[in-house]
Amino acid sequence: MGRAAEFFTPVLTRRCHVPAVISLSASRVGSDRFAASWPAKAWATLAALSKGAYLLIGTAPRAVYLPVSQWGLPLLRDVFLIVLAKIVNSTVVLHLHGAQLPARLAGNRALRILLGGAHWIVLSEAVARELRVSGCRAASVTVLRNPAPRAVPSSKEPVSSRVLRVGWIGTMSRVKGFDLVCGAVERLKRQGVGVEFRVAGMRHDVPLTRMTCVDEDLGVLDLSDVRAFWSGVDVFVLPARWVEGLPFVLLEGLQEGCAVAATPSPGSAELFKGCVEPVEASVASVAAFLEACGDDLEGIRRRQQEAWNALRPQYEFDRIEEEFVRFWRNLGLEQKQ
Repeated sequence: MGRAAEFFTPVLTRRCHVPAVISLSASRVGSDRFAASWPAKAWATLAALSKGAYLLIGTAPRAVYLPVSQWGLPLLRDVFLIVLAKIVNSTVVLHLHGAQLPARLAGNRALRILLGGAHWIVLSEAVARELRVSGCRAASVTVLRNPAPRAVPSSKEPVSSRVLRVGWIGTMSRVKGFDLVCGAVERLKRQGVGVEFRVAGMRHDVPLTRMTCVDEDLGVLDLSDVRAFWSGVDVFVLPARWVEGLPFVLLEGLQEGCAVAATPSPGSAELFKGCVEPVEASVASVAAFLEACGDDLEGIRRRQQEAWNALRPQYEFDRIEEEFVRFWRNLGLEQKQ
């Protein structure tokens, strides 16, 4: 669940009676890669299953809140916990932080049956529509966006003759398209375009040879250092090769006044109505966007910020928290304050 857990879990534990919080994440200790080692994944899965089964059988809680996975071993783990929760008559609430699961449900009758009857929280109306037409029976489907960072005065200054500052923050992986951004930056530099490329995050499956275009590598940042990163960035592109959900980095980039582009996704569909420029997962498409930013960065920023200002209220921290609390209140599970 990552960044989303940092927001939703404290709200849930503060506003509802939560007897236990079970971590579903595997430890990355001893691994220099983005993903944990297979032994760590297996151990984390067994630990979550045993703790979950003990809690469900021993206490039969009124509800189980589960940030549901979308594939592989984590999804099998979640299916087991969901079935067990149904057996003990717990209300099942599935929070989907991606956009790929509805398609898998549509193509897998057994999965539809096993996950059927739950209350769903999804990222957008587009994902909600896909879930409804998948054939998976749902007790309810609620749209709840990820919250944008709290608004602060923008530190962006009008561009004069300085170079175009391109940034990347997050996992440096092929699936997220980091290598495509590298290729686009390399292309512009070969053409003599003034570009600076600064990155922050953990390198995954992108070889060091693709990092030669990087001017500044800040490594993994503390949350307190994230704003300083954005203050030195004009443009952010996320040309992911897979269907993303609603990445926090897109919201951060918009809040900080950057020009933002990404590959479209049902999870963030409304952002592509003017806030975020759609690009393809290719070097040529990313390079074309960067060239457009080099020609008219202020015009692109202005257009995106006008669209974002109209949409921003729906992503405000307080509003998302209020909607999350209302969801639990409607289920009759909010504690009286």
